[in-house]
Amino acid sequence: MYPKVNQNIVMNILNEGTICRSIVAEISEDEILISQPMDGKMFGMPRGTRLAISYMIGENKYKFEASIIGRKKDNIPLYRITKPKEKEISKIQRRENFRVPTSIPVKIANLEINTINISAGGMLLSFTRECSFPLGEQLTGMIYLPETNPIPFKGVIKRIIQMEDTGIKQVGVKFTVLERKDETKIVQYCFEKQRQARLTERKSNSFK
Repeated sequence: MYPKVNQNIVMNILNEGTICRSIVAEISEDEILISQPMDGKMFGMPRGTRLAISYMIGENKYKFEASIIGRKKDNIPLYRITKPKEKEISKIQRRENFRVPTSIPVKIANLEINTINISAGGMLLSFTRECSFPLGEQLTGMIYLPETNPIPFKGVIKRIIQMEDTGIKQVGVKFTVLERKDETKIVQYCFEKQRQARLTERKSNSFK
């Protein structure tokens, strides 16, 4: 299912691992026109740059890969990208929301806790004290990603694991309410953490 005109999309510049947002300006028979990305990260990207594009239709998320094939002068700068065949567009399942290990402050009620990992679909929390929340409990709180405003969320507890050796409880939370712009922020954060991990691994391997 193709994105709609004026729809927000999220783009991963594949050779950089950079995430940015854009809007679909026009869809023709063999190409898609998109606006200059909102954060300007794709400005000046050459023809042939590979992109992984994702977007929401209703409650479903879709993705496809494309290449920049040129620019078009209009009232606003537009980029021309290849239009995939419908069979090349795939639906992203919830399980495809990859998690990254990271410690991020989270506030739920009067509790201040930290994540063990996070994805656009949920997070794993670490409770160093007794967790009074039961399985299936509905939660409302704030996530404090670096360099951005606090992200409000609602979620449900899907699993609780008691770590006998440390006394820590690991609590898995699935997001039930999360604004799309905030989901994008989490995706961007996860990609950046993944990119940093790859760079660290490459540097480590270069010294072996």
